[in-house]
Amino acid sequence: MGASSIRRQLLSLALMPLSLTILAVSVLAVVASLEDIESRLKQRGQDIGKQAVLMSEFYFYTGDQLQLNNVAAIVAGLEGVSSIRFLNAQGEVMVKRRNNAADKDLDDQHLFVIPIYSKGISLDEVAQLAGAQTELSEKLGSIEISLSKAALTPLREAAYMRILLVALGALLLGVLMVYLFGRRLSAALSETIEAAKSVKRGNMNSRAPENGEGEILEFQKVFNRMVGSVQQNEVQLQDRINSATRSLNETVAELSQSNRELAATRQATIELERSKAISDERARIMKDMHDGIGGQLVASLALIEKEQNSEIRANISSTLRECLDDLRLIILSLNMRDSTVSAVLADFKYRVHKKLQKLEIELIWEVDDIADHISLQPQQSLHLLRILQEVFTNTLKHAGASQIHLRLTSEQGKVRLSIDDDGIFTLDEEQRDCHGLNNMQWRAAELGGNLTVACNEAGGCAVRLDFAAADLSEVP
Repeated sequence: MGASSIRRQLLSLALMPLSLTILAVSVLAVVASLEDIESRLKQRGQDIGKQAVLMSEFYFYTGDQLQLNNVAAIVAGLEGVSSIRFLNAQGEVMVKRRNNAADKDLDDQHLFVIPIYSKGISLDEVAQLAGAQTELSEKLGSIEISLSKAALTPLREAAYMRILLVALGALLLGVLMVYLFGRRLSAALSETIEAAKSVKRGNMNSRAPENGEGEILEFQKVFNRMVGSVQQNEVQLQDRINSATRSLNETVAELSQSNRELAATRQATIELERSKAISDERARIMKDMHDGIGGQLVASLALIEKEQNSEIRANISSTLRECLDDLRLIILSLNMRDSTVSAVLADFKYRVHKKLQKLEIELIWEVDDIADHISLQPQQSLHLLRILQEVFTNTLKHAGASQIHLRLTSEQGKVRLSIDDDGIFTLDEEQRDCHGLNNMQWRAAELGGNLTVACNEAGGCAVRLDFAAADLSEVP
């Protein structure tokens, strides 16, 4: 489509000056042809006039009008002659003859006037010495011959047709030559344009075929060199962009790492400040509880121990001792840093062991090594200690058991703490909604697990605490 458009443009550009040239040449040819026709008409008129003079000179001299009339008839019968008149020396018409077949339009006539002279020979002495003859002439009259221009019409039409055919032939030949010579030129230009479009679409490997001539060939070479230079520049630019991108990515990665390290440092600082504040607050609370509530409980226990033995004294003493145990447990949890499950269980075992020995209850202790790798925050440690305290307290008070079996096992990231006794399971529907069981289930949820209480195969109480080891570090 590009080549066709270029050929049309080349044809249009070439036809305009070609048409103007052919038109100018045709006009000049028409003018020259018309002038030639007019010249031929004049020449014919002069020839007919000379013949008429030769035929009528003697009759003019003798005044024989009859013969002049015959001559006029002969001349009027010639092709193209409209009329003929013989005039004497005084301008009087002697003979007049008109060709009836000739054009009668006076504006389309060409008049020729030929004077007639009488000729005589005289010998002049000077002329004889010079060896020449001198003509002595006397005007006898004149002949007027009118030639019709209508006879020139076929000649004009033939000239017009001939010039028109030549002009059309020249125009067609010019079109053919422009097409043939422009075809190669347009093919070279169109292929160069297609290469330019391909380069525009991003194909830098595209090149124009160097199949032109002259300036077109030079243009194709310059175009190819220019595309090669652009391609090289694009490769260099892409390399620079890639290098800048890699450098930018490295800088961004370094900034991101620095930001993460800065955020970690800031978070560590915040946690440190928070831990310090919590530690200070714990120390203050522990001191207040130890010096205040603890001192009051110890003093109260010392006073009640001085009383006489009675059931009331025993109950109050037991209650005060339980309060001291709770207070120690709270102070212990507040005083703890991040600990492990094994450490919490070992501390609880140490504190409950003497009480179990006094009541002659056997404690079977089976703790998996996974307990050494499960970390607990202070609040989590308190939740676990409270659950253990509640379970053992209920067993000691209500079950009448002689053996308690504690096991901690793990499987696929799941940890289970099982506590079984061989006493009597007395948990009814009303007791299931009691405050102590609800507290244990709430604390189990805070550990990220769940707690169930049921009757085991021996008829005693079976407590199961299940939690995921991976979730413990995220429990508040």
